[in-house]
Amino acid sequence: MAAHLSISKNLPSAIANQYATSRRAWWPVLLFLPGRFVAALAAQAITAGVFALQGSLNPWHDAAAWWTVYSTMTDILCLAALVFLTRREGMTIVDLIGVPGLWAALRQLAWVFPYLLAVLPTIVAASLVTQLIYGSPVPPIVTIVDLPAPAALYAWLIWPAVWSVTEELVYLGFLLPRIEALTGRVSLAVVVVIFFWGFQHIAIPLIPDGTYLTWRLISSTFAVTGIPVVFVLWGRRLVPLIVLHYLADLATALMATGVLPVS
Repeated sequence: MAAHLSISKNLPSAIANQYATSRRAWWPVLLFLPGRFVAALAAQAITAGVFALQGSLNPWHDAAAWWTVYSTMTDILCLAALVFLTRREGMTIVDLIGVPGLWAALRQLAWVFPYLLAVLPTIVAASLVTQLIYGSPVPPIVTIVDLPAPAALYAWLIWPAVWSVTEELVYLGFLLPRIEALTGRVSLAVVVVIFFWGFQHIAIPLIPDGTYLTWRLISSTFAVTGIPVVFVLWGRRLVPLIVLHYLADLATALMATGVLPVS
């Protein structure tokens, strides 16, 4: 019974009721909308600072080559924010996943392939944007990576796992139901989440080039568009989307470090 109550706490209706009865302010939620964008900038700036101290002549560019490593700092900052934001609501980060236990989470794995088929059109659209702008399906975020072996190992083993879980918790577990509760409109909440989710990617990594920034915004927005739509329409199952996100990020890391072919 307690597990089911835990799940219901993260439904938009329960969130709206909680904020209304407690007169809790919405501004922390709204401030968190660009949270991952800001955290990604901070992570790259810290890494660039390290390179600058080591005498790099172009520390920002050198830092960008390590984005599959330093991006875990982005996740740490976002997870810390989620701890604060959920505690003020009397919840935990685990409540954002929306399953009553391990067995329920494992049962959701049966939806991985159907979810893949559902989001595939927007992923293909993102690839076509890359091909159109760069004349190749291989994006700059892959070709810019330049890591020694230990850092590459980190990019394979740690970064995809932490990134996929954190990002899905931020946008689908936390922000989406709260924007729904605030606005009372599912469609508006989905559009808001898609916008900020796509926008954050221009800072992952941030490369000061107009073509790159345009490509990053358009292709990333296409890539994430199907995710919240499928999430809302197909029962709000977060686990299969975390798995798909992990597999996509792992493939990116393997391509960027030369393990998988990029052409």
